[in-house]
Amino acid sequence: MSLRSRIEAPVLFVHLAALALAIGPPVFFALAVAPASFRILPTRDLAASLQSPILTTACRLAEGSFAALFLTSWLLSRWWEAPRLTRTLATRAAILGMITAVVIESLLIPPMDKIRAEAGLLDTLPVNDPSRVLLARYHRLATGFFSAGLASAVVILFATARLVAARRRAPASRAAPPPVPKLLDLSDV
Repeated sequence: MSLRSRIEAPVLFVHLAALALAIGPPVFFALAVAPASFRILPTRDLAASLQSPILTTACRLAEGSFAALFLTSWLLSRWWEAPRLTRTLATRAAILGMITAVVIESLLIPPMDKIRAEAGLLDTLPVNDPSRVLLARYHRLATGFFSAGLASAVVILFATARLVAARRRAPASRAAPPPVPKLLDLSDV
């Protein structure tokens, strides 16, 4: 048994686990954490200050997940002789997902935290206040990048499904059965 055939299953497991981590936390954050915190906490500032560290942690988790997805997608598509489009989609989507997570964590969350810290209680500011308008723009950008990262993970999911389907369709290379020893051959009896 070759080294590749021995590590193929663990690599696929890491790939699927990273895929679950790239899709699950963003969906949970978008559908449960963000709406609940804005609904339960008395001010939007409190909700945002709660979400900021959660989103930062989710971004770091996504960065690691997309790095693992890039490596495992590349390995699996090479080993399983995937079509070029599938290989390209899987690896490029992993790079895009990693970029979106880095942009949110490094370029969007810090300025949003700074605006909230400097502006004070944003809920009391008028709607057309420059701080509130700028924060809304950053929030739209973060939401867009967040959606792009999630879309990248879904593209990798479909590429993985195509990889696995192609792997199942490929004829398994089976060795010829060992010859029957003459000692046990009873055909001429």
